[in-house]
Amino acid sequence: MAVALAALEEGVITPDFKVYCPGHKDFYGRDFKCWTFNKGGHGTVDLRQAIEQSCDVYFYTVANMVGIDKIHKWATLLGLGVSSGIDLPNEVQGLVPSTEWKREKMKEKWYAGETISVGIGQGQVSVTPVSMAVYMATLANGGTRVTPHLLKAVDLGDGSGWKPAPTPAPRSKFEIDPAKLQAIRDGLWMVVNANGTGGRARIAGRDVAGKTGTAQVISNQGRLAAGRTSRDLRDHGWFVFFAPRDAPTIAGVVFLEHGIHGTNAAQVAHHILDTFFAKADGRPLPPPPTATGMRLDLSDPFARRVSTGTDQ
Repeated sequence: MAVALAALEEGVITPDFKVYCPGHKDFYGRDFKCWTFNKGGHGTVDLRQAIEQSCDVYFYTVANMVGIDKIHKWATLLGLGVSSGIDLPNEVQGLVPSTEWKREKMKEKWYAGETISVGIGQGQVSVTPVSMAVYMATLANGGTRVTPHLLKAVDLGDGSGWKPAPTPAPRSKFEIDPAKLQAIRDGLWMVVNANGTGGRARIAGRDVAGKTGTAQVISNQGRLAAGRTSRDLRDHGWFVFFAPRDAPTIAGVVFLEHGIHGTNAAQVAHHILDTFFAKADGRPLPPPPTATGMRLDLSDPFARRVSTGTDQ
């Protein structure tokens, strides 16, 4: 979504910009694969459909058009690669690279081919769960980067009792073109409510918007060398969300360590959202998830990619 917003706000593309995905694409002499198990790729997709289908080829293409520094600019505004300011010690800061960062850190120039991997959140990109929650909240509210906090009230011990802790001020605010933001929101809605990978987070009447994701723990080559994949080499599953789409009241993230699929994380998010809205509506809370009730997919997509010859 950060790459999409950068491209839209910089006037590089419109929401109707289309890319043909045959399942892979060559950039700078290297073949970059899409994730899809369909050997024919995703076909021709626009921005909304590319978000819905997680089309890597679309975002490789757009990232290449936008360039790393503009991606860095808009990702930072959304809360990625910067500290959130949460009221906990030792916060770890993520990274969205830039030409300046690489020049200072590695004393090297940035190569255009590196931008392709950044376009789908790989390469030098690193994020934390709290930064992803802030990221989604900023997209949900239209450009205000809130400061997450846990402290609710303070008792100073002087007999005055508990006093509410003030809500911290936002870290920053910026304007997002409403029509361009709506295109991204529509794509996120389609992830959950149309033919995307986040259907397990769907709640009738709530217009949940979200995005699944996968973070590799080890390279594909490393996993092949390791043989049978043990639990600690499984991919991590992500799901980021807000709801309702057009008037959001909640945003957040589920990071499922070694959870393999974002679809599994989406199922956890469903329970969180269902509980949130049950409290808001004054209805009985949903029962806690059980091992038998959870439809977690523990199959390894890497094995399927290898067996079908579409290894990324």
